[in-house]
Amino acid sequence: MKSLLNLAILLSATFFSFAFANETNQYSFFNDSIAIELSSKLNQLSDSSIKKRYGKQQTPPTYAFEDNENSVSFTFTQYPTPANKSSMNKIHKSISNMLRKASDKASWKKDKVYTRLGTKIAVYEYEVKGIGKYQYNLTYALPIEGRLTFISFKTTNKKYKNKWLAVARESLDSIQLTNNT
Repeated sequence: MKSLLNLAILLSATFFSFAFANETNQYSFFNDSIAIELSSKLNQLSDSSIKKRYGKQQTPPTYAFEDNENSVSFTFTQYPTPANKSSMNKIHKSISNMLRKASDKASWKKDKVYTRLGTKIAVYEYEVKGIGKYQYNLTYALPIEGRLTFISFKTTNKKYKNKWLAVARESLDSIQLTNNT
């Protein structure tokens, strides 16, 4: 009887993992230097939509994706700042200081540099809570084509944070660098 109950639990878990499996689409950016899988529940914004939504930023994203509720976004921004594997520790420290000053009440989860994919990747993960405001950010900063590039996930809906954060981590884990000189 006990083994039958264990089997039923295992089958239920398997069913739920298939029922809620995240379908993905593969994308390549920056002259095919980076490939990533993103949830099929995210819609790619047109150039005009990016300009409308992010146009006030000094360096708006080159590519952007959002869910239907506009509460989740993935953006890909390449800055004119030169970057390579050996400069990422210094870049990390500078950006970390800037982010911490801009979001002094943020709850930080990660703020470090990892060696991955043959390069160094700075990871910034933090949560900002306030009255009528919520934001969870997970950003990878890495050199692509010799320039500093941000891949940023953001959600403004705390209710779906855990679901979308798991999806974001899967996407970021799927990154492949090609032609990255």
